[in-house]
Amino acid sequence: MKIREKLLKTKSLLDTVFLHDPVYTESILASFASRSHICLLGFRGSGKTHVMECLIKMIHPTCVAVQQGYLSAELEDVFARPDIPSLMKGEEKVVWKDMVTSRIKAFDEIQRLGVGALSAMFRLMTTGSVMYLDQEAGVKEFWVIATANPTEVGEDDLNVRLPEPLWDRFDAVLWIPIAPLKYQIRINGSVEKAKEALPILWKEEDLLELWKTVEKIEIPEDVEYVITLINRILGFCKYAQNYDASSLTEMQKRELCSKCNQSYICSRIARPASVRAKLALSRLAKGFAFLRGSKRVDVIDVLKAFPLVYWKRIKLMDEDQISNRLEALRELGELLITEIRETKEAIDLVNNLKKRFDSIKYDRLKNWVNSKAWLIEVVGDLEDYYKRFADQLRAKMKNADAKTKAKIYILAKLKLPPHMADEFKAPSSVEIELNPKNLAKLAKIDSRLFKVAKKRREAGEKTIRIHGEYALKWLTME
Repeated sequence: MKIREKLLKTKSLLDTVFLHDPVYTESILASFASRSHICLLGFRGSGKTHVMECLIKMIHPTCVAVQQGYLSAELEDVFARPDIPSLMKGEEKVVWKDMVTSRIKAFDEIQRLGVGALSAMFRLMTTGSVMYLDQEAGVKEFWVIATANPTEVGEDDLNVRLPEPLWDRFDAVLWIPIAPLKYQIRINGSVEKAKEALPILWKEEDLLELWKTVEKIEIPEDVEYVITLINRILGFCKYAQNYDASSLTEMQKRELCSKCNQSYICSRIARPASVRAKLALSRLAKGFAFLRGSKRVDVIDVLKAFPLVYWKRIKLMDEDQISNRLEALRELGELLITEIRETKEAIDLVNNLKKRFDSIKYDRLKNWVNSKAWLIEVVGDLEDYYKRFADQLRAKMKNADAKTKAKIYILAKLKLPPHMADEFKAPSSVEIELNPKNLAKLAKIDSRLFKVAKKRREAGEKTIRIHGEYALKWLTME
């Protein structure tokens, strides 16, 4: 069975035991296929643990480690412990738990894990390894799936509040609501029997092949740019550069936005995401593309991934007034894509201006900045490009011969703004030997110049010096 057929078979089987809207199964499998670490959020009875158990039941047991959260579950209970006999001999030998070495790491109710275990989990999801007694172990290719109940965070002595940096290590967070009535009607004893009958479809070599295949899915340059802009537009503008986003109060953010323009999309965001969101969005979008059977990521895949990637990473300004956060995030994703498409002219102007400077196009680009605050960084990127290009030309100008200097001058005039291009001077004149070959080249430059050179050669002169535009054309002729 081909690897994608195996994934579709997994989806088909999941749909028989997890009776819910198909979008949830699709999202979990896109995460699984792309190795996007995912946390399933939901109230008691929403089915988050059930769907996790159903999926891992179809993976060979040697590839899976499962940990049930409980407050006394510390690092030694979950990840590693010292080997007591060797410790008594003065040796620090570590016994690594399956959770460290397994490809699939499943955590149920992570808000009930102990602080030490959560600290180790933070490193695990960052580097893929765990440190214990100055020793390190782990696997490079692995996938984390976890569940958490947000109503049980910090409400009793059995839970801990998960730190924001740990949430940021999850590529995706999926809220699973209580199943609609039309699905609940179908839930009976047969579902549990079907769960027990689920076959094992995935061995270690299958997992590695799946992840390698999905990782190779192409993200076209224009889609990659959309992903980059999505994350940047959601960030703060130039008025908030000196603020730590996580410590800003909502009132401070509103004051900042009043200095700018409250119609900008970023004015809706109380807390922006880190750059990890961009990486997570790229990775998860590949998973959705693979499910579609595509070898290239499209904007539709980015939109499907968007709510999962940003669920925990951003806070909306009017969070308390939102009744359906999933729909609010979907709407925000659509709005971002619309904004990026509307500014396509500005992006095209930047790309064109990198190829050839044009003062009219440059003025049009600056006008765009007045309507979209985030575009100031796009213009800044263009200015940086000009500076880097000018530095390259300066380096080439040192010890260059007349011909190279002439080519550098033409490149500067073509690609740099006038105030930067004026620094590069073309040779003012060049002396040419008067021979038949050079006379033929002079004829291509200018017929009058050719006649003058021919007469001088006939008069016995050996060379001729040409100036200005003629010299430039001569030096840049192939």
